[in-house]
Amino acid sequence: MAHGRKTVDQEMADLFHNFGKTGEMGITALEEPWLYKIWDTNQKFLFLQNGLLQAAPLNSNSEDQVIAVVPNQILDQSKRPIFMGTKDGKHVLNVQSGDRPQLQLAGKDIMGLYKNKEEAKEFTFYNQTKGSEVTCSFESAASPGWFLSTASEPNKPLGLSQGGGSDITLFYIERKP
Repeated sequence: MAHGRKTVDQEMADLFHNFGKTGEMGITALEEPWLYKIWDTNQKFLFLQNGLLQAAPLNSNSEDQVIAVVPNQILDQSKRPIFMGTKDGKHVLNVQSGDRPQLQLAGKDIMGLYKNKEEAKEFTFYNQTKGSEVTCSFESAASPGWFLSTASEPNKPLGLSQGGGSDITLFYIERKP
């Protein structure tokens, strides 16, 4: 494994373990989402620009590209359900179901979703690893078979895809220290 990076399984185990701890009176000690760098297999990083999550290569002008992540504690934990949003935690990815599901950035507080103890499938993605311990995909809980995806060209909005074709559905994920 390059650079001693953790595998996706290790990253997710840490996230679920740490958010699963409860302090006195059953209140979770963690009040902030964890921040992750997430990038596709073509080295395009996810970042927020003009209210849209986009994927682009890093350059010297790039801001710190991080995504807030917290577990969804209500859904089946073996599927690693997570909420993903902007680093300020004030907007969360959500999927509008339909014939062709649409990805949106909703003005919701990610920690509010975490604490509400509701299924919130439209805001949930299952983190999955297939065949590689360093890459993963993010499947919509509300629209099974649809995955977060990036276009093969840079500077395009993040979308949803059923895999195959030119869309990229495999990502690297690394917690920002």
